[in-house]
Amino acid sequence: MDGLINPIGLNEVIKYDDLFHGTVNRMSLKAGRIVRIVYWMKPGKSFITYDILNGNKKYVNIEDCPSPPSIRRSEISYVTLFGLNQSVNIEVAGVQRSSVIVSINTIWDDEGYTVYYGVTDRTDTTYFGVKEELLVKWNP
Repeated sequence: MDGLINPIGLNEVIKYDDLFHGTVNRMSLKAGRIVRIVYWMKPGKSFITYDILNGNKKYVNIEDCPSPPSIRRSEISYVTLFGLNQSVNIEVAGVQRSSVIVSINTIWDDEGYTVYYGVTDRTDTTYFGVKEELLVKWNP
């Protein structure tokens, strides 16, 4: 699965004045530097959140919202090897279980790009944060 999103760029600085631009009301963004971008995908819903660092304060999972032109956005692409609602195998305590992917998180930060999945097994237990590398290993 692949696509494009248009977030505020990694390491982009949001100035305090940008948050009070005349036409944008009730903005959820915070002043500071974008240190992490997360694109969340669930059936029927997707959204972008940011981790923003401002001095010694870190704001986590701040949801994206319309922003003034002074806050620059950039188009970035993502690629996942598995898709939503796809059947996969996972391994729990050495036992293989058939599961279904219920969420995908793509994360960009200073260390690069990582994909994590949420999978639900036949016992209706959901495991979040399963790295793509593990799914590839369990589903050759």
